[in-house]
Amino acid sequence: MYRMFVRHNVRAAFAALSQGSMDLVNAMSPDVHHTFPSTGALGGERSNRADVAAWLERLYRVLPGLRFDVRSVAVAGWPWDTTVGVEWTNTATLLDGSTYTNTGAHILHIHNGKITSFHAYLHDVDAIDDALAHQAAGGIDEATAPPIVSTGSGAGR
Repeated sequence: MYRMFVRHNVRAAFAALSQGSMDLVNAMSPDVHHTFPSTGALGGERSNRADVAAWLERLYRVLPGLRFDVRSVAVAGWPWDTTVGVEWTNTATLLDGSTYTNTGAHILHIHNGKITSFHAYLHDVDAIDDALAHQAAGGIDEATAPPIVSTGSGAGR
């Protein structure tokens, strides 16, 4: 029953992400660890909720309309120590009218009801970097900004 509940909530969270929601931030521990495998504006590693929130805000600004289609959700562990794997395809229409599409997965760790880490794994990292270049060429300067990375406990952008 617990795993079914987690699967439902994870699918709902990705649906909310597709709507530009920041609600997922409330489910994170203050010292959440997040990684995204890009050398561009979305890449890097964050180690606190404030930096992850700033990263999500940037994601929505540089790829407005980004949508996730969750393919599968796997849940393992106990309520106090849960690992979740989420396989997805995402798409966005870029400013030049082309379509960004990628597949990937997130691995989340949940401890006592709070997300303590979530890491993205992309099938094609070059695709996200190319999409950011298209957006920058279309006038979204932030698409070429340095990554938002945590520089210490609770610090940095």
